[in-house]
Amino acid sequence: MRTYLIHYSSDIGLKAQNRRDFIRQLRRNIRRQHPAVQSVEHLMGRLVALSPQEEDFSDVFGVAWWAEARRLPLDWDAIVAEAVALARRHARPGMKFAVRARRAEKRFPLNSQEIGREVGAAIVEATGMGVDLTNPDLEVFVEIAPEAAFVFAERHAGPQGLPVGTSGHWFGLYSGGIDSVVAAYLMGRRGARVDLVHFHVFANAEPARSQKVGRLAAMLGKYLPGLRVFYVPMRFYREQISALPRRYRPYRVVAFRRFMVRVAAALAREHSGQALFTGDNLGQVASQTIENMLAVNAAVDFPIFRPLLAFQKQEIIDLGERLGFYELAKQPYEDGCTMMAQRPSTKVRIPQVEELESHLDLTAAIEQTLAAVEIDHPIP
Repeated sequence: MRTYLIHYSSDIGLKAQNRRDFIRQLRRNIRRQHPAVQSVEHLMGRLVALSPQEEDFSDVFGVAWWAEARRLPLDWDAIVAEAVALARRHARPGMKFAVRARRAEKRFPLNSQEIGREVGAAIVEATGMGVDLTNPDLEVFVEIAPEAAFVFAERHAGPQGLPVGTSGHWFGLYSGGIDSVVAAYLMGRRGARVDLVHFHVFANAEPARSQKVGRLAAMLGKYLPGLRVFYVPMRFYREQISALPRRYRPYRVVAFRRFMVRVAAALAREHSGQALFTGDNLGQVASQTIENMLAVNAAVDFPIFRPLLAFQKQEIIDLGERLGFYELAKQPYEDGCTMMAQRPSTKVRIPQVEELESHLDLTAAIEQTLAAVEIDHPIP
């Protein structure tokens, strides 16, 4: 059985009376996202997970860092012996090391500096390695917790943030482009339970599932336990708007986005969602000017948030590349908004788009659309 030491993020550490609730949710998520894990114990500022297999917790929001470690009793000789054995396993000619010690159990007779000094001296004597506290080739970590000590050599960065499920239930408009993918990731990192709403141009959802939209959702599902995708056909709306006179074309993108948020808000209400979010980025395209976003907001009495509003486009791309989403997200795909975009106006006034909508039977389009929604759960 492998032992993993997991430190939770400073966001959780700063909580006061409700910290226990955040830690409880983090433990749930670890078990849910890593079903081989057999137990997750809370041990004074850290979690200890047991699993029969190699695990990687870098996909669990709320994790600051994690390490595979050896758990030992609070026995000084055993701690030193394990640290020396670990250093020997990693020792190479010319290698320098440092000991990083932390004592959470204040009743332990040595403080952190003394632990580091004594363990370091034992490693030097046993291996002959030199010491470099600033830029070592090897770090030996010793943590003293209540009732147990942990010795390990490698720490792996987690995604930080808050555990999914601690910040409400959100529905995100999801095109499959990099903006909507990164927006969903960032909402999850702030503890949001996320569902995605994708408007597709096909007769049924299968082509969207099999193309990048479904594949990206599966990738997001690694980070977002419980993620669902609501596949929404846009054919009923297209049938109505295609018959409108050409003079309304500049307003069609905003009108379609107003339709999308109406449908998304209806789905959110039906499934206990509390707010919508989008991948909008201020000024990036015609539909994302302040005037057009306000026109979209006015369509629903439901909160709409935009986590990427002030990002530079390159910042979004860089984050998407680092997370492994970008290569798939940039692949071509039939996007509903793109199909509507024929010389769109950048400053749609609400009376203009309401005049367009007066020629549509929006109630019927919304009812037909909601009746044809297909729901997928990307991960079992």
